[in-house]
Amino acid sequence: MSTQLDNTNTNRGIRLRDILPTAKLVGADDVFFQSCCGLWTDCQTDDLFVAIMDSEQDGHDFTQEAIARGATAVVTERLLTTHRPQCLVNDSREAYGKICQALAGNPSRRLNSIGVTGTDGKTVTCHLVSGILKAAGQTTGLISSIEVSQGKNKTSVPTNDLNPPWLAEQLTSMALAHCENAVIEVPSIALARRCLAGVELDVAILTNIRENHLDFHGSEANYQRAKLRLLDKLKPTGLAIINADDPKTHFLLNQIDRPVLTVGIKQEADITAKPIDCSASEQTFVITAGSDSIPVRTTIIGDQHIYNCLAATAVGLAQGIEIETIAKGLESVGRIPGRLEKIECGQNFGVWIDSARSSGQLAHAIRSIRENTNGNLWCLCSIDDRHSQRERQRLGEVAERAADKVIITNTAGGPLLNYEPAHQILDGFENPGKAQLIPNRFKAIEWALTHAQPNDAVIIAGCGERPFALIGEENWTITDRDVCQAWLYDNAVFSGPSKPNEDQPNIFDIDDYRA
Repeated sequence: MSTQLDNTNTNRGIRLRDILPTAKLVGADDVFFQSCCGLWTDCQTDDLFVAIMDSEQDGHDFTQEAIARGATAVVTERLLTTHRPQCLVNDSREAYGKICQALAGNPSRRLNSIGVTGTDGKTVTCHLVSGILKAAGQTTGLISSIEVSQGKNKTSVPTNDLNPPWLAEQLTSMALAHCENAVIEVPSIALARRCLAGVELDVAILTNIRENHLDFHGSEANYQRAKLRLLDKLKPTGLAIINADDPKTHFLLNQIDRPVLTVGIKQEADITAKPIDCSASEQTFVITAGSDSIPVRTTIIGDQHIYNCLAATAVGLAQGIEIETIAKGLESVGRIPGRLEKIECGQNFGVWIDSARSSGQLAHAIRSIRENTNGNLWCLCSIDDRHSQRERQRLGEVAERAADKVIITNTAGGPLLNYEPAHQILDGFENPGKAQLIPNRFKAIEWALTHAQPNDAVIIAGCGERPFALIGEENWTITDRDVCQAWLYDNAVFSGPSKPNEDQPNIFDIDDYRA
């Protein structure tokens, strides 16, 4: 992707020394440019080429190809054999992010920018923050794993992983749409790849730190360091929000040289919550900040959601929003696709869909539902090709310990091509006979729903809102929600408003895959 100069800059372009003042220039005193590129195949005439090394290839090896396509200068981590000007940097990914933001006119400086990272709760916290800001009448842009919006502009599902040119484009769109705020979900992989370089944050939220994505980061220490990079993006007046109940974030308090607000349920914190009541469909808790307290009722259940609400509350209070408005904003956020999403189709047992992929996420999801279940808890556990062998074993350990009935299945609608990952999950069971292996995800969901009894609970984990299959001549995208609703509407006894609208055409029928 070639990133071009925002029209708020000069026609001549911008100076490289203004963006990278400590870098060493070879072959020129300075470089002026109006566009850049981080992939040689996308280079165009007069681009500044940034040589980036990743797991697949080293951009430095393709410098001549980039120049042949029109690149006039190169940002590099090592001296290259070329007649073009070179800019030597320690980290070309960091440089690339800063260059993309500069070309876009540094839009984060025109926005109240809020970044959210952590092992669990990133997506939900982003939507809660957005809900509070909207309740306060503030125009807000949002970048999350399930939604991208620019204020009042039409929302969309993100088609890209977070990357510097795309992020600069989205923030610019928010600024041009007169958004006051930008809320950004930031995965650890994006932080490790320096995708937020050049972005300046007013608020950084660290929900928690647990072991995750070790297949990418290599070690727990590397994973923690990646998460902590979000705090480095804070403006001098920026605010950090930390979960005081999380052991691995609590120790950071003495290391942060910015203002900090803490949240918690169990430990002393600036903003706390006390659970009052919880059922399978909703929970009520009281949020306390200083001398102010207010009850909040949400349709998403579990302690993790309370922590998410507390972090979002901290943002609202820091913005000077009244606590009554904050509560209204929290309660305005109802169903979030694939995040402990309850499926109600008139059945006499509970069904939830959750995106939980890691063992820790699965444990939290099961715990939230278990507390309000009188019958058996059924867990559909998904095979993830990205998991390490140890993580698969942990999934098995969590599933056996926390659930009464376990089904192991694929994250796709078809058969398993490799049974080894499934066997590795079973290695985590003391009694592997407790688990049912049904590779076809359609049939696994149907099996669980067929065998669930009144007052049981079924959690279907691993895919969340993501489609797992395409069916029909029109290639309909099928999600866990589609399969659950189709089966439940086909089998449940309906009364009152639970029955589906007969005027609404059925896109997917449970029989569509059986043939």
